[in-house]
Amino acid sequence: MTSPSRAWRARTFGLVLLSVQPLCSLPVFADGGSQNYTINAGPLDAALSRFGAQAGVTMAGNSALTAGRKTQGLQGDFTAESGLIRLLQGTGLTFQRQDDGSLLIVPNTSDAVELAPTDISGTAYDTSLGSNDGLVASRTMSANKTDTSIMETPQPISVVTRKQIDAQQPQSIGQVLRYTAGVNGEANGVDTRRDTIAIRGFDATTNGGIYRDGLRQYSFANQSRAVGEVYGLERVEVLRGPSSVLYGQSSPGGMVNVISKRPTDEPIHEVVAQVGSYDRKQLAADFGGPLTDDGVFTYRLTGLWRDSDTQIDYARDDRQFIAPAISWRPSEDTSLTVLTSFQKDRNVLGYYALPRVGTLDRSRYGRISTDRFVGDPDYDKYDVEQWSVGYQFEHHLDDIWTFRQNARYSHSYQEQRTIYQYGLDDDDRTVGRFGYLGHEKVKNALLDNHFQAKWNQGLFEHTTLLGLDLQHASTNQLGGGNVVDPLDVYAPVYHQDYSDLDAFYDINQRRQLDQVGLYLSEQLKYDDHWIFNLGGRQDWARSKTVHYGTDTAADLQQRDHAFTWRTGVMYLADNGLAPYVSYSESFFPNITAVARDGSAFEPETGRQYEVGLKLQPKGRNSYVTASLFDLTRQNVLTADPANNRFSVATGEIQSRGIELEAKTQLTDALEVIANYSYAHLEITRSNTADEKGNHPANTPEQLASLWSQYTVQGGLLAGLAIGGGVRYVGPSYIDSQNSETIPHYTLFDASLSYDLGKLSSSYAGVKLAVNASNLTDETYVSQCGYTGDSCKYGYRRNVTGSVSYNW
Repeated sequence: MTSPSRAWRARTFGLVLLSVQPLCSLPVFADGGSQNYTINAGPLDAALSRFGAQAGVTMAGNSALTAGRKTQGLQGDFTAESGLIRLLQGTGLTFQRQDDGSLLIVPNTSDAVELAPTDISGTAYDTSLGSNDGLVASRTMSANKTDTSIMETPQPISVVTRKQIDAQQPQSIGQVLRYTAGVNGEANGVDTRRDTIAIRGFDATTNGGIYRDGLRQYSFANQSRAVGEVYGLERVEVLRGPSSVLYGQSSPGGMVNVISKRPTDEPIHEVVAQVGSYDRKQLAADFGGPLTDDGVFTYRLTGLWRDSDTQIDYARDDRQFIAPAISWRPSEDTSLTVLTSFQKDRNVLGYYALPRVGTLDRSRYGRISTDRFVGDPDYDKYDVEQWSVGYQFEHHLDDIWTFRQNARYSHSYQEQRTIYQYGLDDDDRTVGRFGYLGHEKVKNALLDNHFQAKWNQGLFEHTTLLGLDLQHASTNQLGGGNVVDPLDVYAPVYHQDYSDLDAFYDINQRRQLDQVGLYLSEQLKYDDHWIFNLGGRQDWARSKTVHYGTDTAADLQQRDHAFTWRTGVMYLADNGLAPYVSYSESFFPNITAVARDGSAFEPETGRQYEVGLKLQPKGRNSYVTASLFDLTRQNVLTADPANNRFSVATGEIQSRGIELEAKTQLTDALEVIANYSYAHLEITRSNTADEKGNHPANTPEQLASLWSQYTVQGGLLAGLAIGGGVRYVGPSYIDSQNSETIPHYTLFDASLSYDLGKLSSSYAGVKLAVNASNLTDETYVSQCGYTGDSCKYGYRRNVTGSVSYNW
């Protein structure tokens, strides 16, 4: 970073030289190294002046050339020369190198030489909602709802880019997060119905922690929370810690924001065919680019078809998915992107839990097979159909103010017939069973409006955000069932007659949620080194549940409100280090669950203190974070052990720990991802005497992972990429009484891909890949505590092979 006197001199020279005709013969690039630039989009003359101040360089030209022109800005690590090229893109200007080494800003004509970018290091400009070709992302909108550098946010943020997704080929959002610090992405074991994600030991799925394009994905703890389609995503961002100030009702552990693929300026065409374990067959396609010659209209069309079995007998994982999107940009100041999607899932698996004796514990009959199906293939089904339509609008009112409005309406319908097992008989091989029939329809409308002001005052740079968001959601749920014939889990007999199953509908209800939130946030940067964040939010939530009976309907209404706030301080050192401290809060109305007697629960709250350190070395494509946190979650709900379709309040849980995460592109050939997290959770307040002081169920203290990929750069094997990873999940307890331990387990993953275009230009765009998860086929129990003293197995070995063609 330049000294204050040097920066002042550079800024002064830049302003003077841009206002006169003569050239300047002073040396232009005093330092050939790269540095980080943060220059907002806006008037070109002001941006050039700021560039000169940050780079310590001077430029010459005619002020008439820059008057009225605008630039896209500059974000990321660049050399001075490559940064200036990027800053001038789209302005109709370029620069010429003079004999004496100086640069002249000139019109971009055939007589002017526009130099190609050279020595670009670190992360290139990334719009945070667009594509990112690298492993390490530089920017995010999830943390502040503004286009902000990850290094300038006093909160730990993990971004899984499309490059990482393509390399590892995960099959669910939970699997996308396998190599993310502090996240257990498969907390519910084998489950093709939904994503179940825990952050810092706390559930982020049913507690409002899953977002899509900045808008909350789910509103209720319903069965219609279908697994998101990974192929339709550009990236996945994880914010660890409470985020209620900007997003309202959310999990105290953190939030997951999945970013949809969106229209592109450059044409893209991709077709992928995949086969794999359990007779998996999948076709996918992704197209995008301009619809008009002037680029005002662009589009994206992503689709997928899958026919697949699973590791469980008779269980399916079939899907149809399509996501059209279109963007309209009539001017540099205005853009509108419409995002739509349709997804239809056909599953048979509705519930996969087996008796503890025979899975976690030894049985006299041996281990129950991991592929054991306790339902009946002639009866069970689990189908979900969901669609959504939304838009993202942005308009720059002037050089300071920007208005954004994001909206989405979604609809989902789920139909279920499932036979559960609810406990092992005394013979240690027969399980009692219960048949359940259910239907659920969910509607969800969300709207987020905010004004953003970017303005400077001396050494202070302000980004102020004022917003109002609204949500209306409703769900109609009907469900119930009755006891059916038992099953011998060691010698099952299927294809029974359940046509006379008499369903008793003990769930017949309608829920409605209306929420309004008003928030104000200030990001303040002082002297290019100090970052201050301060924000507050007021939430109002109203929910209504109607339990329908034969002749009457019982109403249960609930009104909740809360004020939450956050603050943080960060220092940006010249060597790439950024220490920070922060405080944040969360609020979540407990309308997603009910007690067996139909009563409601008090809202859940959370608060967190955190101190951390971020590192992004100059000239290196790396991002390292370390954090210490103290997080308290109050009025916590857990599944009712007598009937897991209902909940009970257990009191207060504290999570204290450390998280370490590193992503780095060590060379052009080698990339590494490493994570370690330790979270000690303790029940500090409970309505059950023997739980206080214990560890909550199914929350491993330690998680660790390591992934590395090497790509051959030259020779006969150029284009060959070899990847491998290891994941460790520490031991946990089967219940909050800590009566028994679930052992730790270690899993290995591998990948192999080959870009045939490196072999011959006639094969350009063709890529072959093989991916394997749980390579050694480890058999392990992921969690326990389900109805009837039951446990769940984790995912067995899964191998997929794919061929893709891009043109």
